[in-house]
Amino acid sequence: MQTIFGIPFLAWIPLLPILGAAWNLTFGRRLSDRAAHTVAVGTVGLSFVLAAIAVFGPLWAHFKAYQVTGVAPDLKQVVYTWIQVGAFKIDLAFRLDTLSAVMILIVTFVGTLIHIYSVGYMHGDSRYRTYFAYLNLFTGSMLILVLGANLPVMFIGWEGVGLCSFLLIGFWFENTAYADAGRKAFVVNRIGDFAFLLGMFLLYWVSKDSGATTSLDFADLHAKELGPKLVGAFWGREHFSAAAGILLFIGACGKSAQIPLYVWLPDAMAGPTPVSALIHAATMVTAGVYMICRLSFLYASSTTALAVVATVGTLTALAAAFMAFAQTDLKKVLAYSTVSQLGFMFVAAGTGNWVAAIFHLGTHAFFKAGLFLGAGSVMHGMNGSGDITQMGGLRKHMKVTRFTFWIYCVAIAGVPFFSGFFSKDEILAGAFFVHPPGWPAIYGKVLWAALSVAALGTAFYMWRLYFLVFSGEERSETARHAHESPATMTGPLVILAFLATVSGLLGIPHALESVVGHSAPELLARWLRPSLTMNWWGAGDILEHLEHASAGSVLALMGVATLLGGLGIGAAWMLYGRGPSPAVKRWVEGPLAKAYSASKNKLWVDELYESILLRPFRILARGTLEVIDRFIIDTVVVNGSALVVSLFGRIARWVQNGQVQRYLIGMLAGAAAIFWVTDCRREPTFDVRQDGSWIELTALPGEGLASLHTTLRWDVDGDGQPDRDPQGVDGYRSSPKLRLLAGEVGSEVTLWIIPPQTADEAGEAHAAAPPPAIPPRATRVTRVIRLGDAPRASHGGK
Repeated sequence: MQTIFGIPFLAWIPLLPILGAAWNLTFGRRLSDRAAHTVAVGTVGLSFVLAAIAVFGPLWAHFKAYQVTGVAPDLKQVVYTWIQVGAFKIDLAFRLDTLSAVMILIVTFVGTLIHIYSVGYMHGDSRYRTYFAYLNLFTGSMLILVLGANLPVMFIGWEGVGLCSFLLIGFWFENTAYADAGRKAFVVNRIGDFAFLLGMFLLYWVSKDSGATTSLDFADLHAKELGPKLVGAFWGREHFSAAAGILLFIGACGKSAQIPLYVWLPDAMAGPTPVSALIHAATMVTAGVYMICRLSFLYASSTTALAVVATVGTLTALAAAFMAFAQTDLKKVLAYSTVSQLGFMFVAAGTGNWVAAIFHLGTHAFFKAGLFLGAGSVMHGMNGSGDITQMGGLRKHMKVTRFTFWIYCVAIAGVPFFSGFFSKDEILAGAFFVHPPGWPAIYGKVLWAALSVAALGTAFYMWRLYFLVFSGEERSETARHAHESPATMTGPLVILAFLATVSGLLGIPHALESVVGHSAPELLARWLRPSLTMNWWGAGDILEHLEHASAGSVLALMGVATLLGGLGIGAAWMLYGRGPSPAVKRWVEGPLAKAYSASKNKLWVDELYESILLRPFRILARGTLEVIDRFIIDTVVVNGSALVVSLFGRIARWVQNGQVQRYLIGMLAGAAAIFWVTDCRREPTFDVRQDGSWIELTALPGEGLASLHTTLRWDVDGDGQPDRDPQGVDGYRSSPKLRLLAGEVGSEVTLWIIPPQTADEAGEAHAAAPPPAIPPRATRVTRVIRLGDAPRASHGGK
């Protein structure tokens, strides 16, 4: 692996699209549309060329050596040291191994096709150059995510695709609904990203005390020194790996649209159709699946985390499939299909079947990108309309689009021997035979049954979509005048249809090796094995549930899945093969009315979130705005301070007006205030009160506020000398209030009031000798005590 212009070779793969984005954002206004899309398409295409060179050059050579030496192919290049604080060091580094190789080939190849398709689709748009800049930035961010050698670098790409989703989903922000959809995607992803950060911090906390390098590099996190810490107790009997894995998975739920953070993805249809294809097929939504497979060593050490992943994936696959049944917007059906298929991938990851997860990710990238681009072609021919109830009969007007769409539908429905047949059956078989340590023996079978129902639903709603769009007769005037899209749009459709047909051959299961030969099965599994953890922590082979399953069992499961797919297609043909049949109306208005309403309204999840989350939050935000911001900050602090300053300014202007008489009055008033503060009691004395056999003496120094700093001396026994008291000032009785028995008080009581010393006097006294008990400046007050005459304390009527 060499450098180009001093920059590591791997860094150029994400850098080229980013440079294309920077060029179009900086100079786009001066460029023609042709120049803008040439730069955008050229940079992504060149990135694909560099990715292919790296994968089929040095990485392929390392992979062949691995089969002999057992050393996993792992090519890492460091651009520079990004963060270094003590032993904590983060490099801006990129890693190419067999896992990231699959991802960069998919991202750059599919991304290039989507860029080419966009040339025709976005033709004439007023922000044509900005669109291609954002599309380039999206691709570059995804490449940073998959090539990042450590979690912080992955997180750069993770946040980058989140930002670009906001920019592209809300690209036509003049429409308020589209702008809201972009904000919704951004906010929901921030929830998941916060959990991702917590998981990353937890892994750092574990690694810093384990003796492993605290770099959060994936290779260091996989080090043997860290293994015992990952399976150490974190909460109760659960491992650190469970806590970190679940937190990271919550981040994946945001990016990859799993329950409960899936709600942004259907609304992402507000963006241009090529954006939907890029988000749903090759980039953002696959990030969570890739992250879990990249951290397979972490999840293999916690079957609790795997159970959470598999359960959430299963529920998402079922719920999204149900929501797709009654949708009438072309792209909305495909959106819920994406959510459901992502659930399948997470079930594969949650059962430790990492290869099946990546396999389905790849095949899904081809047929789902094709489906979205095909939808864009249909909408282009329909002058922008996406309402499938107004279509029908388009097979006569859009032959290329119809043929490729048919291939995508058979692939996603799992028709033998198309790509989805192999990848989806791999997931179903893996779930059926899985039995990780600590799981109930039947749980894998439960997952298989639920996914089988979801697969049946997939076949039904996808072929319902196909029949409503292309079969029957035209149901609107727009459909009668539909037209085929230009070659820049249909060309990518043909390429993706070919890949959706043949890509399944990379993962032919062992059960079919007698048909295809001994060298063909599990090509993808052999390629990915060096980059994935194939063992449970302290247990046997993680894929033993597949490898030890008999060929007959696997073939039987494939037969069941094929039968379910056929049932779904058959039901869709019976109800929609020639357009909506009268039976559909009878069913949705009769026994299935409630189910149809629930599917049509997407189980009212958005309304539920609005009631329990958004509305209270808006009320809190409004209250905070009105009380804290507008009243306390604006009115009291800002305007109040200004009012006080203005008031004093007005008073000062009234006084400082050049009239000497007012100045003289002010001087006299100030002098009077000074005298009142310093000498408001002109005759110092003390108060005497009798309370039964007790006498209370209270000093009244007579100096106003200045009396706070005077020193007192008492002569209570009448001997003419200040009384000693070890607790008083300088060893003399000095308390301003005394409470004594009558027998302790003589016939005369004297109080000396000593004013505070100046700094000069204190210095002189300290230098000469200790201060005398009664200095010359003291004021003496003497009162004759007659107990009968002393006022008595009130005892409330006693």
